[in-house]
Formats: sequence, structure tokens, C-alpha cells
Amino acid sequence: MLTRRQLLVGAGAFAVLGAGAAVEESSDPRVRRFLHRLGLEQSPDHHVPAAHAREISGQLTSAHMPHPVGWTIAMPSIPVRGVVYCLHGHGSNHRMPFDDIHVPDVAAAARAPLAVAAVDGGSDSYWHARASGSDPLTMLLDEFIPMVEQHIGSEPPRALLGWSMGGYGALLAAEHAPDRFAAVAAASPALWTTPGATAAIAFDGSADYHRNDVFAGMDRLAAMTVRIDCGTDDPFHDADAEFAARLPHANRGRFSSGFHDDAYWRSVAPAQIATIANALFAR
Repeated sequence: MLTRRQLLVGAGAFAVLGAGAAVEESSDPRVRRFLHRLGLEQSPDHHVPAAHAREISGQLTSAHMPHPVGWTIAMPSIPVRGVVYCLHGHGSNHRMPFDDIHVPDVAAAARAPLAVAAVDGGSDSYWHARASGSDPLTMLLDEFIPMVEQHIGSEPPRALLGWSMGGYGALLAAEHAPDRFAAVAAASPALWTTPGATAAIAFDGSADYHRNDVFAGMDRLAAMTVRIDCGTDDPFHDADAEFAARLPHANRGRFSSGFHDDAYWRSVAPAQIATIANALFAR
């Protein structure tokens, strides 16, 4: 939330510069991000009709998490030909793909026969084994995915999709198990190029960063479709652009106008689902 001082400073800057100048003429991304927090600058957005996909929800008792974790699977109205495993962002939970990004609705609008599955990975776990004893990555790969396929009754092709913390987690999971996924799409993944630049909560020190460095493991993505999308006013833009530039094959995503928010992520969701569908159904 904005502090009183930030609001006063912002109001003063807005009064001096004027609404048009502040929003349209500023070349400083820090100013645009601040205006975004004030509600004066917006990301692009995209909405599709509600598909009312059938959902199955429950709790998974995991050997790798300190308490049972919630999960949901959304089933298309036509036979499943692929599964998108969605990884939520920091401070969120498994409902993010359904309630905030509306991934099943996007898939239905594209007539893509995709099941959408998501599980709670911990609000600040960053989707890897932590000193606390939680290991959402192993839970995802060894427990949740087999459980989903048991519910579906088959083992259709798989893809990963994540946002922010979950975007990083999707890339990490793809690198850990590259033979299990045909595609990975990450929207504004929370990436840092050095351990000293990371958010304090993201890793348990420098050694933990290096154990889970997706830059170091990106060669493992060579056999799959990789899509990185990020807004040009996103604080992760530079690190994400560097990751995309170093991929074994050309990035299928794009860097376009937008901030680090649900609106931007909804705006790129149709293109992400199209990329995932093309990768899964080509098999």
C-alpha cells in the first residue's frame, strides 16, 4: 500500500507535471510505476466470456509440505488433449489462474481442449525446497501431477504456465523435468541475475540461489517450446529480457507495454494459451 508520504509526493509531482505530461511524456519507468500505483497509468487488459468449466477441488496431503495444500482442476467440455499446470505468484494461491487470470475461459475461447490444474505452492516459497522444510517443486512433480492424471484417467501432454514467482517456478520445474513437459510459458517471471539482487524472501542465501538458478539450467529447455512475456514497465523486465535472449531457441513471447499486474497477465494469456496448444497438439 502507498504511504501517506508517497501519496503527498505523488500528488505534488502530478500537480507540477500535469496529468498528461506525467502519464504520456515521462521516460522514467520509476515514474510510470509510481503513477501506476496511483491508478493513473494502466496495463493493457483482456477479458473473454466465462466458460463455466467444470471444476474439481480438494486438498492434497503431501510428504513435502508442512500442511495439506489446496488444488483445483478445471475440465473442458470436450475431451482433454493436454494439461496446463499453473503456478501462482507471491502472496497468492492455487485459485489465481481461475479467479484472476481466467485461464480456463481463455482456453475455451480458443477452443483448446486443455485441462487447467493448479496447487498451492506456498505464498512465498518461490517454488523450490526451502530451509523451512517445504518443497513445493517436488510436491508438484512427484505428487500433484500424478494425482491430476489419475483424476483425468490418462497422461496427456503437459505444459507449465506461471506468473511472477510462479513464472520463475514454471521455468525451474521445466528445467528439473524437461522430459515431462512440451512447453513452458512464464509471464513476468521473478528473475534476478545475481544472488545479491534478489528479494530477501526468495532464497535462503547465496548457495540456495545458485542451486536453483534458472539461468544456469536453461540449456535443459532446448527440446521444449519456451515463451517469456513481460511488460516494459515491469521491474523484472531487464532480467527477463536477458533470460529470453539467452534461451537455446528463440523466445516465443514478447516484451510489450504493461506493468507487473493481473491486467497485463490477462492481456498476454490468449497468446500464451495459443503457444501452449500448438506445442501440445503438435505431438
